[in-house]
Amino acid sequence: MTPGPPYLRLKTPKFAHNNLSFSPYFDRRFALASGSNFGLVGNGRLHIIDLDPSIPGGLRCVKYFETRDVVFDVAWNESHENQIVAACGDGSIKMFDITLEGLPIRSWHEHSSEIMSIDWNNLQKDTFVTASWDSTIKVWTSSRQTSLLTIHSPSSTHSPNDNNKTQIYNASFSPHSPWLLASCGSDGYINLCDLRQQQNQQQQQRSGNSNTIKPILSIPAGVPPLSNANVNSNPDPKQVIDILHCDWNKYEQTLLATANKDGTVRTYDIRRGQNERGQIVGKHELACRKVQWNPHKRDQVASVGYDMACRVWNTNPPSPAYIHQDHTEFAMGLGWSLFDPGLLASAAWDEEVHLYRV
Repeated sequence: MTPGPPYLRLKTPKFAHNNLSFSPYFDRRFALASGSNFGLVGNGRLHIIDLDPSIPGGLRCVKYFETRDVVFDVAWNESHENQIVAACGDGSIKMFDITLEGLPIRSWHEHSSEIMSIDWNNLQKDTFVTASWDSTIKVWTSSRQTSLLTIHSPSSTHSPNDNNKTQIYNASFSPHSPWLLASCGSDGYINLCDLRQQQNQQQQQRSGNSNTIKPILSIPAGVPPLSNANVNSNPDPKQVIDILHCDWNKYEQTLLATANKDGTVRTYDIRRGQNERGQIVGKHELACRKVQWNPHKRDQVASVGYDMACRVWNTNPPSPAYIHQDHTEFAMGLGWSLFDPGLLASAAWDEEVHLYRV
C-alpha cells in the first residue's frame, strides 16, 4: 500500500508548486503552477514538464514562463494543443503558447483578488472558468478580451455580513454537461449553476456584464446542521468548514468529491438535493487541499493535503488504497495521467513533483 522509491521526481529550486495539469494531447507532458517564496511574495512560474526516462529522475523541464505574481492553477486549451492558461495571484489570467518564447500571447484581468482555480470546458471547448477570492466566478472565451459572464457568490443569502466575503476556491465544468458548473468556498457550500439561466445579452450589458444566475442547488457540505428552532438562522462562521476543492466523477454524472478544511474527503450525490450530507471516504491528518477522481476507475479518488501526503481512496465501499508520504512540505497539487492508467502525480511546497504508479 505504501511502496517506496524509485519513482519519477523533479525539483524546481526556489519555486513551490500549487497545482498541476496533464496535457489532454501529449501522453508524456504536464504543467506545473508555481510561485516563489511559497506564493506569499514574488513572481510565479509556469513549468512545462516532459517524462524522459533517459535522464536521472525521469522528468525534464522543457520550458517555463515567468509571471509577475504566483501561479495558483493551470489549464490546457482543449481546442489547441500548444496553448495553456495560468491563473495568477494578482487576479490576472495569462495564456501562453508553449512553442513560443517569453511573453503571454493573451492576457485578461477582471478579478480583483487571487484566482484560485481555472478549468477548461472539455465539451464546449472554447470556454473556460475561473474562481477567485474576490467572491466571483467568471466564464471566458479565448476569442474575447472580456469575460462572457460573472457569477457572484450566493453567500450573501447564507451569511449577509459584507465584511466576511466568501473566498471561492474552485469552480469546474461538469464533464457530462457543458452548462453545469460546480463551485465551493469558505462559506461551506457546494453550489451548482446552470449557465443556460443567464440573462439575455441586452440585460447583461445593462448590468455591467454581471448576471443574476443563482444556484440550482446549494449543498451545505461544510455547514453544521441547524435545529428546527433556528433553521432560518445563519450558521456560526467558526463552525463552518471551508470546502477547498471539488471534482466531478468522470463516470457518474451526479457524483462529486470534495477536499475539506477538516481533512476529510467526501462524496456527494446531487440527486439527494440540499439535504445530502455526503459520505466520508477518508481523512488527512490536516486540511485536505485538492481532490481528483481517477479518470480510469469510477470508484477511486486521490487527494493531497497539508499533512504532506497524497492519498488514494476506494469509494465503494470507502477504504484506503495507497499513500505517498515522501513530500517534505504541504502537498498542494495532484493529477492523474489521462493516457497512462494508474500514473499519479503530486506537487508540493517542497519544490518537488513526484510521479508514481498506484
